[in-house]
Amino acid sequence: MSDREDTLQLKPIGYVQSPFGEKFGIPRQAGLVEAAKGRLKPVPPYDNPAAWRGIEAFSHLWLIWQFHAHGASSSLTVRPPRLGGNERLGVFATRSSFRPNPLALSLVRLDGVEIINDRIQLALGGVDLLDGTPVLDVKPYLPWADCPQGARGGFADQRPEATLTVDWEHSLAPLLATIPEHIVKLMTQTLAQDPRPAWHDDPDRLYGMQIAGWDLRFKVKGNQALVVELVAASETACDRPGLNSASEQQSSPP
Repeated sequence: MSDREDTLQLKPIGYVQSPFGEKFGIPRQAGLVEAAKGRLKPVPPYDNPAAWRGIEAFSHLWLIWQFHAHGASSSLTVRPPRLGGNERLGVFATRSSFRPNPLALSLVRLDGVEIINDRIQLALGGVDLLDGTPVLDVKPYLPWADCPQGARGGFADQRPEATLTVDWEHSLAPLLATIPEHIVKLMTQTLAQDPRPAWHDDPDRLYGMQIAGWDLRFKVKGNQALVVELVAASETACDRPGLNSASEQQSSPP
């Protein structure tokens, strides 16, 4: 073992363009927000269409990617949000982003393949990745191999359902009328999943997240999320009230 390298050299084959401009608010798993669309933009030489020949025959793809917004963690246990953030499990029994090697796996929908100036791009659906995420590899999803009968999901055996109804301040109606319908749908579906940490229950707290170029602020009371402010992200300051620090993301820290 002493003669072997203890590190691996991994290079991205491309980067994801997604509507999520910060970690807070990203769906906890791929596929939970169907309206979350993104693009995989391969880098040379992997943007050559030859490298992707036949990919259009598959409906879904596995993306192997890197948690690039924070480093690796040496903790052996984490607190999964699905368990309220109060119970510790072994890091390898969870999908927490705080891992010895910050690697992740997402099953996304392949919505289309485009060739632009002889270079390929992939249109994706149901993404759960931060904008600019480096992708290390892509593998096609095989239903017969990747969804075995009798599989068990442990503490996360059931797909989480949307838990919040989403309303908008009446004063936002004129602005909402100018925003494309698919963007409003994306915002609504994302909020309905309740992006707050499971242990938060403060109806007076103002939360903020950046999505599809918009800075959205909301409050939650009971099972209702109320959007109270919506402005173009470029018009806002970097430091905003809400959950914007790495210590309070949807993946509980160690």
